[in-house]
Amino acid sequence: MSNTTLVRFQEVARTGSIRAAADRLFVTPSALSRELHRLEEELGVELFERRARGMALTPAGKIYLNHVRDVLNGVERMRSELDALQNLLRGHVDLMSVEGYASDFLAPAIAQFQDEHPDITFSLRITAASAIVTGVASGETDIGLVFNLRPSDELRSVLHLHVPLLAVMAPNHPLARRKSLSLAQLAQQRLALPDASFGVRRLIDLQSQMSKIRVTPALEANSLAVLRGFARNGGGVTLLSRMSIRHELAAGQLVGIPLSDPLLTQGGIDICVLARRTLPVAASAFLDHLIRIGQSSQE
Repeated sequence: MSNTTLVRFQEVARTGSIRAAADRLFVTPSALSRELHRLEEELGVELFERRARGMALTPAGKIYLNHVRDVLNGVERMRSELDALQNLLRGHVDLMSVEGYASDFLAPAIAQFQDEHPDITFSLRITAASAIVTGVASGETDIGLVFNLRPSDELRSVLHLHVPLLAVMAPNHPLARRKSLSLAQLAQQRLALPDASFGVRRLIDLQSQMSKIRVTPALEANSLAVLRGFARNGGGVTLLSRMSIRHELAAGQLVGIPLSDPLLTQGGIDICVLARRTLPVAASAFLDHLIRIGQSSQE
């Protein structure tokens, strides 16, 4: 069977819809449906369960999807390796990252890498941790950066960058001169917190449960820029990592007070990849570059 069929099968599996997949693939839904039926007849198994609201993979379909990902990733790796053999090192690296680590960590790393490898192109999407995990697991992206990656058989953390949370506030805030603060003390303040899509928020909520502290934020937002603005303009306190507020700290617009709660001192960013995948040459070279930068920043 052709790679085109594999790509089309993978897209239906990803979208859960023949119509949505057909729109993305620029084919008609009827043609795509016929192609899937031929594939199932050829394999002698049902790959999808047809439901009123879309397509769901059968157990056989899930096994076949893993095979398809391996084949398509292998094709991309082969092309990249052939380019490397010709000393061209052309290629493309797909990245996904949570907000706060792209502009001050990934962007400089990409610029440095392209100084040496100008023919490598990049795409970078800033999104929620759950979408990054899905993107890496599906092979949609090569490398992901997430806050405190949850243990998984599918994903592997190649480097954990220790970035503990800080209580972040304006320099004139009453707590701005404290040496350290606890979540219990902060719970009495007006708090702005990342929403539940952020790994930072899950860590805060877990510490709250463990300490039996009720934390009711005055503001929840899915944007770190909004949280920084809230604190910078005297709205109250937010909890962010030092990497997320580097520029404001340097400009004296914000201060960051260390936290005394055990969990909140253990935060960090994980650079993760799909555990069973061999990355294409370009992505593998950039991953090595990221690891070197990350390790040097922790020294």
